[in-house]
Amino acid sequence: MLSIRSTTAAIAATALLLAGCGADDVAETIGSVADVVDDGATDGAETTEPDDAADDVGASDADGGSDDDDAGEPASAEVPVAGRSIDATVFHSGLEYTVSELSVVDLDADAGADGADERVQGLMLTFDVSVFNSRSDTVSPSVPVSLRWDEPGTGNVVDVTGRGEFRQVPGDSSSSGQILVQLGPDDLAVYDDASARLIVGRSGQSAAQVPVGSAAELIDRFPVPQPVQIDPFDVEGVLVTVTDVEVRWDQLDRHVDDGTALLELTYTMDNQGVSQSCSSRNGGAWPLTLPDGDSIVELGVSERCVRGEQVVTDVLTGLLIGAEYAGDYTLRHVRGDDVDERTMTLVDGPGVRAADRDSR
Repeated sequence: MLSIRSTTAAIAATALLLAGCGADDVAETIGSVADVVDDGATDGAETTEPDDAADDVGASDADGGSDDDDAGEPASAEVPVAGRSIDATVFHSGLEYTVSELSVVDLDADAGADGADERVQGLMLTFDVSVFNSRSDTVSPSVPVSLRWDEPGTGNVVDVTGRGEFRQVPGDSSSSGQILVQLGPDDLAVYDDASARLIVGRSGQSAAQVPVGSAAELIDRFPVPQPVQIDPFDVEGVLVTVTDVEVRWDQLDRHVDDGTALLELTYTMDNQGVSQSCSSRNGGAWPLTLPDGDSIVELGVSERCVRGEQVVTDVLTGLLIGAEYAGDYTLRHVRGDDVDERTMTLVDGPGVRAADRDSR
């Protein structure tokens, strides 16, 4: 039988010949090569038994063709990110994002077939997401997203922008979607899986965080109801009753800056007199003394005035406080020259999802 060395030489010579042949000569040339290999098998002085020949050829193909399979993946292109279940829910601008699964596609899986041994495109990460809209109106989710990790040994933080693909979500309903993040070769060179986390929201504005790696922390940004009972304020003949107190990180679809939180108050105004009563137009209706002794005023109120003998419910106001908000506060309500005050204690605690709030 023609030796492997001779066969290789014949194929190499054929490749050179094909480079100078026209299309009409290709079939004749291939036939000549077949004759050479055939003649070597019958005319050679040394003969290999059929079983041995099968062993020689099949050694690399016993597992389904390892030579061909190795050519399909770049030798130096390891995949540092694996698919996994995540099952974490975070909150942003009234919507709940539940990230269930991460799947990974190697965009360079076939690069080795062309002889490449380095990455060109990298990996595509796909996060399966369900979006729940607790509001009454239909919403088209539009939220900045990115994948973030700590670069090993440097103290640097790497942030790669992704994109969300979501359908409209009717009120009190859920819809499926995806978050896509492509990691290029430069990203993969400094990737750290343990610290990887998916950022939902705008960087610097109290974004939510979904843990992807084992060392990452869940930051869900769900509102934290406060178990406080505040006696009604009696100001200028108006009874003002705070009906709900919670700490949150968004106001009118905009999240507050990092390091801060929003103390939101919901209240009722019951005017016991016959004349209209209004709070300040430019803030100052709700002065608040913080645990450290500093004082602030509210960002505004949703309703300033109440007519005589009228009751106005579900009035909102918000005050920017520190992200470490637990402690004792003094809250005042001012109308004209009249003022009344109450003390309250805010406590740290877990955020509450909309469905759980409804069942409370």
